[in-house]
Amino acid sequence: PKFTDDSLSTTVPGGPTSRHVAVALSEDVICVHNHRCEDHVLLLHTNNDLNQVKWDHQKISGEAPSSRGLHCATTIGASKTKNMVIFGGAAQDGRMSNEAFVLDSTTWKWTKINCCEGEDAPSPRAGACLCALDDNSVLLFGGAMSSEGGLVGLNDVWVLHVDDGRWECLLQHQTVDNDRSSSTFPPGRNAATLTEIDAKNMLPDASTFGDSRCYLLQGGWAPFRKTFNDVYVLRISSKE
Repeated sequence: PKFTDDSLSTTVPGGPTSRHVAVALSEDVICVHNHRCEDHVLLLHTNNDLNQVKWDHQKISGEAPSSRGLHCATTIGASKTKNMVIFGGAAQDGRMSNEAFVLDSTTWKWTKINCCEGEDAPSPRAGACLCALDDNSVLLFGGAMSSEGGLVGLNDVWVLHVDDGRWECLLQHQTVDNDRSSSTFPPGRNAATLTEIDAKNMLPDASTFGDSRCYLLQGGWAPFRKTFNDVYVLRISSKE
């Protein structure tokens, strides 16, 4: 694999950007959300000719996310055109969020997912991982939260049931030594990647997994302590 010498004849509208999120809503539309996207999202339209791309400022309605970075995003939905889900992140003043929002890519309306008062929910955090679990739910791992002693890397696992606005904790945060080798539980971290994999074609003992869905956790950062180069497999059974 390599980057081609041909660069796209475009730049991100509004100026340089980082700590943003981008997801593919369809085969030819990528949605970008950054700290400037308070009344719009950015849509990158592509086609088979790599030199033919176009940006749109897509106006949005509804209860939109406030300005933030270091949030995480994924897509859900049964149709070819997906909806965007974002979670968490941090404002420019450092305040972290545990809010979740869904963007309907047909009406371009944001909906904030309001959990019932008193129900468990993830703590405010930044730099977490978010993946689709099925057409109506997403899987959240880790991130970093603020504490009196500074940033703390997390390793908890949650499911957000988008259709009824309910969080479900699958694995509570556990304190694991950053330097201890563990085959069962990763040390807390943010800025990692979590990717669904075809376990039956990648893992030698996957034939015993049944209908489980598997996600590959790679790398990440224990804030100001360690950058990881480890790899873990997170297995989610439909019976859990």
